[in-house]
Amino acid sequence: MNDEASLQITWRSALMLAVCVPVLMSALVLLWQKTEPKAAFYLGFFLVTAVIKVVPQIIGFAGFYAVWPGLTFAPFNVELMFGPLLFFHAHQLMYQRPLGRLKWLLIPGILQFIYYTWAFLFLGDYKNKWAYNSRFHEPYIIPIETILAVLMFIFCWVKTFQLTRQYENFLEHSHSAALDFTPVWLHRLLVASLVLLVLFIITQLVPVFITDMSYIEEFPLVVLMMLILSWVGFEALRKLNHSFPKVSIAITSKDDEPPTIRSWHHEATQLESQMKQEKWFLEPRLSLHDLATALGSNETYVSRTINQGLGMSFNQYINQWRIEFSQQLLQQSKSSVLNSALQSGFNSKATFNRVFKEQLGMTPSQYKKSLKTSQIK
Repeated sequence: MNDEASLQITWRSALMLAVCVPVLMSALVLLWQKTEPKAAFYLGFFLVTAVIKVVPQIIGFAGFYAVWPGLTFAPFNVELMFGPLLFFHAHQLMYQRPLGRLKWLLIPGILQFIYYTWAFLFLGDYKNKWAYNSRFHEPYIIPIETILAVLMFIFCWVKTFQLTRQYENFLEHSHSAALDFTPVWLHRLLVASLVLLVLFIITQLVPVFITDMSYIEEFPLVVLMMLILSWVGFEALRKLNHSFPKVSIAITSKDDEPPTIRSWHHEATQLESQMKQEKWFLEPRLSLHDLATALGSNETYVSRTINQGLGMSFNQYINQWRIEFSQQLLQQSKSSVLNSALQSGFNSKATFNRVFKEQLGMTPSQYKKSLKTSQIK
């Protein structure tokens, strides 16, 4: 201990601690969340690692390192975990299958933690640690881990973006309520993480490869990052209140495979006849799996019937039936727009308005008014 130094809670350490508290609070709630528990766990773990990463700044501004210089190499460097944990969160929200080999992405972060733990516990007193830092750690280890952390974050961001695009395509071809399941949360997370990536690059690469950047110069950027993470945490608690439809691996037998020579137009005609009779489209949460089960078929067969026989996606096909049915309801003077939407199989008026306008070029209200105008003429 340095007898001349003393601990002092400065305004910088207090402010940084204050912006970390909401991040940590939301992380703890996510770690124990029952809705989408696996995805919530990975996001909560990510937020915890982010708080751990800024602990050196918090205690540094308060004078901890001056009082206890032996804290050098305390295992607070966990930035190699950031990218994989965010990627795992998105993956578990969208996909049924386990992470499998993707878990190997955590290996660099685990090795980073082991390295700092070893240096902290076994390098001796602070003088030996400082000498090791100057001789080996700072010139060799820091550049490698910094570049690796940035590349890992970029790689995982790109993979998350690709998975999100694939997921949207899955919803379009397998769920009639695709708009209700649009991964708005993931879109916002991608934007927020992209901003975090830019700030991360500035605070990590600039001090190592361009010019020295002190804790004081990094301070406003770190505070901004923690504010963004606070938003991420609380927005996650607000958005992850329902389960996401999962992409699963479809397994079909050879007997289920569609014949190579078959008229998909003929199959589509039969499907249209059954749909008109049974009105399956009125089920708000109708999925491709549900329709295939009702038809006594498999998802691949039904999907090809709709895609190749009718030239549209599953979502477009079901919504087409719903809009035609809603037009009949709107033609009745006593039927309101909301009632027409709900009775046609839509879950909300907003979704109904959007789909109606996409297909007919006008809103349901405008359509209803046009009916009244034509009746007067």
